[in-house]
Amino acid sequence: MTDTPLRTIVVGFGQIASGLEADAKMAAHFKYATHAQVLNDHPNFDWLGVVDPSDEAQSTARDKWNVPHVGDDLADIIAKTDPEVVIITAPPEARLSVINQCPNLKSAFVEKPLNLGGDEGDELVDACIKRGINLQVNFWRRGDQLFRELAAERLTALVGTPEVIFATYGNGLRNNASHMIDFIRMLLGEITAVQAGGPASPLENPPLPGDVHVAFSANLERGATVAIQPIDFTNYREIGLDIWGSLGRLTILQEGLSIRHYPVTENRALENEQEINSDVGTAIESTVSTALYNLYDNLYAATVEDAPLASSGTSAIRTENIINAVLSSADRSGERVVLG
Repeated sequence: MTDTPLRTIVVGFGQIASGLEADAKMAAHFKYATHAQVLNDHPNFDWLGVVDPSDEAQSTARDKWNVPHVGDDLADIIAKTDPEVVIITAPPEARLSVINQCPNLKSAFVEKPLNLGGDEGDELVDACIKRGINLQVNFWRRGDQLFRELAAERLTALVGTPEVIFATYGNGLRNNASHMIDFIRMLLGEITAVQAGGPASPLENPPLPGDVHVAFSANLERGATVAIQPIDFTNYREIGLDIWGSLGRLTILQEGLSIRHYPVTENRALENEQEINSDVGTAIESTVSTALYNLYDNLYAATVEDAPLASSGTSAIRTENIINAVLSSADRSGERVVLG
């Protein structure tokens, strides 16, 4: 790799870019909860600018993070910094314009969702492909060290062949079910069909406008089926995955902070039978603390070495197409929708 850091700007400087680190409980578990934390520490990115209309956000960028070029005029910041990398946390409809205004852009890092009911995400992905721009999407689990090990071979070693899989989400299908869908694809392979278990339920004041809850099942290319259920976050929060396989069970709960393995053992009630020992399980150390930083490592490698992206725009569009299929199934009284 080259020793020269990549000229980088951030467009949109709210909670995800800078702010979540102020949550004391999150800070206890996530060393890198925001883009600002990574950019402040990462030697391969030269953080030169921030664009945001908010005076408060601009002050935070200047005073807390010591960013040299800050303002609300994108063209001005681009002229002063000539970015090679742009981090975009602005809404989906604004992103293509940002990309188009950066003449020497090599890579972009954006938040999900790519689309909010339109084609803006597809247009962004197509534009980046045409210009040879690396497009990383913040499905952060794809940067997690343990999860990458599980996806490679460790999951098979722990549970054998997956047979029964459950997942939970809350605060919206596009908002958080997207994370579970993408995580399922990462660990268990592609989803070939989905089927809603009922109609979509509107949410009151969801994080993403118009988002809904849908209970649905997802058929995997490798044969198993995943049952995915929404829960009400006003009662408690859980975004989790529970995998039962031929050799054991693995639970990944509390957004990757609680991970436990339960092996097959002798059945306690019948002779010559076995069971999953679900009483205690063995804790597996979580590595989510640095997952976002790892995605930046990967983005840098993709930029200077043409390494494959861990969470590409093309993959993210696949995840969003699955969400659209779930909504289509819900609109069609639970008809099974096969994905191309």
